[in-house]
Amino acid sequence: MLESVVSDLAAPLLRVKAVVAVAGDLNIARRNWNAYPSGHPLIESSVQKLLSSFQTLCNEGTGVQLGITRDGLLLGDEYVEKNNQICRNLAAAFFERGIGALIVSRLPDHEELLALLALLSLKREEVLAQGGIEKLWQEAGITALEIRAIRYDRFSGTEEELLNSEPDEEQHRGSLWEQFVLLMTKGEVGLAGTDAQGEIRPEVLAATLNAHFARRLGSGSGLSNNTLRRATAIIEQAIALSDAGDTGAARDAGYTGEAGDWSELNETAAVIKADLVAFIAALDPLLRRQILNGFCETGTADASTTDELFRYLGATVLQETYASADEYAAAPELLQGILRKLLPHLMDSYQTTTQDDDVRDRMQTLLQEHQREAYMPDAYMQGLLDSLNSGALKQLDTTELSGLLATLNPVFINSRGSEIILQLVIADPTSETAQELIQNLADLCGHFLELGDYGQVLKILSQAADPRLPPLLRSTMRDAFCRREFLDEILSGLTIWGKPKYDQVTLLIQVLGRVFIEPLLDRMAEEENMSLRRFMMDRVQSFGEAARPYLLARLSDNRWYVLRNIIVMLRALGPMQDNELVRPLLRHANQKVRVEALKLLIQSGDPVAQRQVLRDLDSSDRETQLIAINMADRSSPPEMMRKLLALVTGGGYTAVECELKSAAIQALGEIGRPEMLPELVKVLTSRSLLAFKALNRLKIDIVRSLDRYPAKAVLPLLERIADGNDEVARQAAETLRILRSKTS
Repeated sequence: MLESVVSDLAAPLLRVKAVVAVAGDLNIARRNWNAYPSGHPLIESSVQKLLSSFQTLCNEGTGVQLGITRDGLLLGDEYVEKNNQICRNLAAAFFERGIGALIVSRLPDHEELLALLALLSLKREEVLAQGGIEKLWQEAGITALEIRAIRYDRFSGTEEELLNSEPDEEQHRGSLWEQFVLLMTKGEVGLAGTDAQGEIRPEVLAATLNAHFARRLGSGSGLSNNTLRRATAIIEQAIALSDAGDTGAARDAGYTGEAGDWSELNETAAVIKADLVAFIAALDPLLRRQILNGFCETGTADASTTDELFRYLGATVLQETYASADEYAAAPELLQGILRKLLPHLMDSYQTTTQDDDVRDRMQTLLQEHQREAYMPDAYMQGLLDSLNSGALKQLDTTELSGLLATLNPVFINSRGSEIILQLVIADPTSETAQELIQNLADLCGHFLELGDYGQVLKILSQAADPRLPPLLRSTMRDAFCRREFLDEILSGLTIWGKPKYDQVTLLIQVLGRVFIEPLLDRMAEEENMSLRRFMMDRVQSFGEAARPYLLARLSDNRWYVLRNIIVMLRALGPMQDNELVRPLLRHANQKVRVEALKLLIQSGDPVAQRQVLRDLDSSDRETQLIAINMADRSSPPEMMRKLLALVTGGGYTAVECELKSAAIQALGEIGRPEMLPELVKVLTSRSLLAFKALNRLKIDIVRSLDRYPAKAVLPLLERIADGNDEVARQAAETLRILRSKTS
């Protein structure tokens, strides 16, 4: 009875620990996935560990449903260790990609976990661009894990209720600014772009109204009379609240807060008034003019309240709003009086002439002064006279003017100048100035590199490398662009501009070719950033066999870390013939260099390296033995297979011996020859009372490795083992499932 009670109490705690373990291992796997290339051993090991964590979570056989919030993971109604940063990070990653719940229905397999990591590596914008997380999840084929996507379209219930409420009710809902936003969006636009609290910034509301009326009815259309009246009432309340000195004045202005809220009245009112004024200032002048005129015509406030609003808006906004005499004349008398006080310097312009009138007068004077001194074609003169008579002067459109100004930008001028120089060289490559023009073009490209304009450099180099050009011209331009200082300037941009330039630098390396190998190797030797060092190594390896002589020439480098990277790149290029250049490194002082050299020679089938590995398997040093064991692969000689089997079947079960046995089992799996199975079966059928747990772990390792052997040889064996009910049988069932999925 007591054991049952204790079990019931412990089960939730165990489930929480299992969820935390999955969160930690999933975070590690995500980090490795983003940091290393596909198939890297660190990715595989972290996925295996994650698989084990999921197995622990699913041991009870029941599904697990996790709620996802921005602040953490929910198991039932409780947070899973809410202060645990690992859980918070994972929850934020799921939430960012639109996942609101995660349901673990069964143990995911290796491929499903890889698909999960691939989805979590996508940015939110990429997820949305590809159809949303539900679509991507379904396409990824992750069936062991189910999700519930966040429905953002369900977040506007509160706003819809407010929009559907009666006007009288609406006046008592929320702050004055909230009422104003609802008024603007309910009857005029139907805006739904508010956040989860229904708030919207003044500038956003103004921009939305500007765009709406310009699109719907053209420039100059505006708000309805009903909206103007209600907006005026709200603005009056805001001005009155900001001037209220006591609770009585505030109540008269319509403030209905509780008694305990009066201490915050002044601050709240100031914020509301600031929001309203910011909204008015951001409006298109035509809409702004309509609201201000309506405020003076339909409002009930006295002149002091109106004067307060316009002084708060400021002279700059008012001058922009009433920029011409016609606009001033159309304003209400109350507003004209305020404008005369706030903008006295514009009164002469308002009372006399407009800007267009002034331009026409000046043109008329100009024509009169010169009509006897200069000849003008009749058609041109008639066009000028028609423009003056009609009163319509042709003005440049704003978009046309901005396009014209863009052509005066120095970057634009240099870009077009480089294209002209290149065309001049192509048109006459044998001219006396061709070489000088090519040098000028190279200098311009150096200038573009300093500005980070790699795209323009790539465009010029691609045109210069066009195979349709004469060979001599291509060779001359290639020499100009392959100068070492030019290549170094390109690679310097990797540090200055970072990852956004990686793709363009890659294309530049492809265009200019193997001249980049030496600069890449020199810079890689000094680079401290691991990601950037990996990028440079990948670029060198992309040249294939052409890079091998350059790498072999650097095997005498005294820096161990440089040697290690050189050997790694040589191994990536495949087996080599110059084994005698690498053999001396088997005696290098640094162990990492020795190990990489041994791997390269083993890959190349070097007999000296193979004999050393066999000797190292018999070493008394555990580290040396483990390194030798990890050298095993499908090309290993039979002698190595026999020594590995001897390690598995012989000896005892101490911690060191079990570590070696486990490594040997994995190595045998890499070899994958069916003739080794009888010896492994002996281990699976053996018994030991004193070392039961250690032997059981080895059996599990053997069963897990069987999916690397030919299916025909191991399927009957796995089916027999899976009939049991112990941990080994469960592992056999899992391996059987994996093997069948590979062969289906």
